Amino acid sequence: MTTQIQFSTFNFKNFPVRTITDPNSEIWFCGTDVCDILGYSNAPDALRKHCKPKGIAKRYTPTVGGEQEMIFISEPNLYRLTVKSRKPEAEPFEEWIFEEVLPQIRKTGKYEISQPALPMPEPTYAQSFSQQDINNLVWLLFSHERMRFLLENLYKPLALFNSPFAPQVYGNVTEYKRVHKIAKPLIKKLLDKLQSDNPEKWRHLTRYLNNEIC
Repeated sequence: MTTQIQFSTFNFKNFPVRTITDPNSEIWFCGTDVCDILGYSNAPDALRKHCKPKGIAKRYTPTVGGEQEMIFISEPNLYRLTVKSRKPEAEPFEEWIFEEVLPQIRKTGKYEISQPALPMPEPTYAQSFSQQDINNLVWLLFSHERMRFLLENLYKPLALFNSPFAPQVYGNVTEYKRVHKIAKPLIKKLLDKLQSDNPEKWRHLTRYLNNEIC
C-alpha cells in the first residue's frame, strides 16, 4: 500500500466503520471497528486467529486526538471475521457491506445514504409473451443460478490464497442473488399462465425455475 490513501467513515447501526481506499481502488476496513460490530472482545487476538497476514496493513489514521496507527483488513479478511462471528449482527453486517456499501462505492466512488423520495405512481406496460419467450426466460434464470452456484464455490479457495479476484467473485455472487430474488417472481407470473394451456410444459419449466434439476 502506498501513500495515496483515501479515508472514509461509514456507520452501521451507530457503529463507526473506518475505511481506506488504496491506489488500486481496493477497500480496507479498520480491524477494531469490525471486531466491535462482530462481537470480538479481543480485536488483536481475533485478527491473529482468523485473518491472513497478507490482508492486514497498518496505517496512521486521523483521529480526534491526532494521527494514530491502526490496523486495516482486506475484504477477504472481513469475510473471514464475519463467518467466524456468532453475533446476530454478523449476517446483516455482511449484507450491508457486500450488497450496499461496496457496490455503491465501486459504481459512484463513494457511499451515501440516500433519502427516500415520495413514492410516485409506477407506470405499467402491457406486453405479450409467447411460450418460447417464457421458455427462454426460465432457462436464462436457471443458467444464471447455476453460474451463481459456481462462483460461490470458487470464492472460498480464491480467498484462501488471497487471490485479487476473490472480492470481485464475492461481489458477483451477491449481485446474482439480488437479481435472482427480483427476477424469479416476475418469471413465475409469466410461467403460471401456461398451467392451464400446457400443464406438462408448465411442470417441466417450474422444476427448472425452482432449480430442482441436477
